[in-house]
Amino acid sequence: MDVSIPALEKLVDYVASGVGSVAGPMLAPWKARQETKARLVNAKGRADELVIQARGQSTALQLIADAQEKAREFEIQGQMSFNETVNQTIQFQAEKRQRNIKAVVNQAATELGDKNVPNSEPDHDWTARFFNEVQDVSSEGMQTLWARILAGKVERPESTSIKTLGILRNLDQHIATLFSRLCSLCVSIENEDARVPSLGGDVGNNSLEKYGLGFGKLNELSEHGLIISNYTTWHDYINCIGRILPLNVPHRFRIPFNHQGRFWVLAPISGDTTVNNFKLFGVALTQSGAELLKVVDIDPVDNYTQDLIRFFNQEGLQMTESDSTEPQILPM
Repeated sequence: MDVSIPALEKLVDYVASGVGSVAGPMLAPWKARQETKARLVNAKGRADELVIQARGQSTALQLIADAQEKAREFEIQGQMSFNETVNQTIQFQAEKRQRNIKAVVNQAATELGDKNVPNSEPDHDWTARFFNEVQDVSSEGMQTLWARILAGKVERPESTSIKTLGILRNLDQHIATLFSRLCSLCVSIENEDARVPSLGGDVGNNSLEKYGLGFGKLNELSEHGLIISNYTTWHDYINCIGRILPLNVPHRFRIPFNHQGRFWVLAPISGDTTVNNFKLFGVALTQSGAELLKVVDIDPVDNYTQDLIRFFNQEGLQMTESDSTEPQILPM
């Protein structure tokens, strides 16, 4: 039997697993700083000893010793100043990384709230990669994405792959905003397909440009591994219309699809329930893109939604909002 625990308890497990992998590098600057100070103290002590020895020599040697002493003082002072600057820079970076991790973990905790989650062992390779990457994420907008990824991983351990973390690492705010636009147009079937329907147009000839997704912008998303490079693929959405059950059972099986954070189904306008397939062409998300689809902000794009409804009508299908996200059993 699956055991569930409060989400915040499991979040602590993930943080302990992941931060441990970066704690050594984060603590190293303080250790290096202390060692540097010790070396400088020793160097100054040796210089003082040489000065004392020089004072017992002849006047000529004393003049040489004085010059050497001044040179050493300048050298030591310069070295101390340089090392102090380096140490301060390293310390600032380490403290900044700690702040970044804390910000993301706090946002993840807010996302999880009082939920219960599976009590499964964290994937330590995943957590090591996650916290190694997130420590250098300073943008508030990108921190929000990383926090949602962490919260999703705690809630659904299979939700995000290590490969997706690598793709997310290379996203800047421009690409993240562009990807959010793409996701706002998407239709998706859980664990099956996610795409922006081309609505009968030619994506290669900028048919999606009026919705903010011109050909050049799609190429940017493709280069970042978020959509596949062939913009004319299709997926059979017959399950959203209704697939006839086997063994001569007089019912149909229908599943809703997601668009704009709401769930919809398709019904033949003619009432004919013997439709065998429905190929929906468009720009398909990669597996990593589909994983990130669940964490980006979705903005209203009313003109596209209305055109999507009209497109289905032209195909003889009525797009209707569903009152349930669960699969449906319908009579023939």
